[in-house]
Amino acid sequence: MSVLDQLPEGELTRELHELEQLGAEIKAPQTIGSSGVMTKSIQSLATSDIIIPANDARDVFLQFTPSDLSFGGSLAYRVYYSINGGSYGEVNPSYRLRVGADGIQSWRIFGDNQFNGTSKSMKFVIICIGSGTFTASLVS
Repeated sequence: MSVLDQLPEGELTRELHELEQLGAEIKAPQTIGSSGVMTKSIQSLATSDIIIPANDARDVFLQFTPSDLSFGGSLAYRVYYSINGGSYGEVNPSYRLRVGADGIQSWRIFGDNQFNGTSKSMKFVIICIGSGTFTASLVS
């Protein structure tokens, strides 16, 4: 920095230079702690996670339990489901219920099968930050 940059007339130039440096630092690649934001997919090894019997009007209650609660625990980012081995679709975000103090995240998924004469099997995949397990059950 020269003596001329310290004059009041050079203040704008100084501020622009500082902002330029700050932008370069923010855009630099993060090397430490970057694995904390990597997502994983969690799914069971079973062919289906839950079977809804024929003529059943109950919903599916899905719970994701984080393995580690330090630093706020794991976060389930998205949930996908497949019906009878078909292609996967995303669970509507409005089905998500309030997260408890224990960090367990849950969804109440519309599983109405009351007008179908055959059972319906559902398979889930959870995209999350961190790790955990999930369970699925039928609720009225």
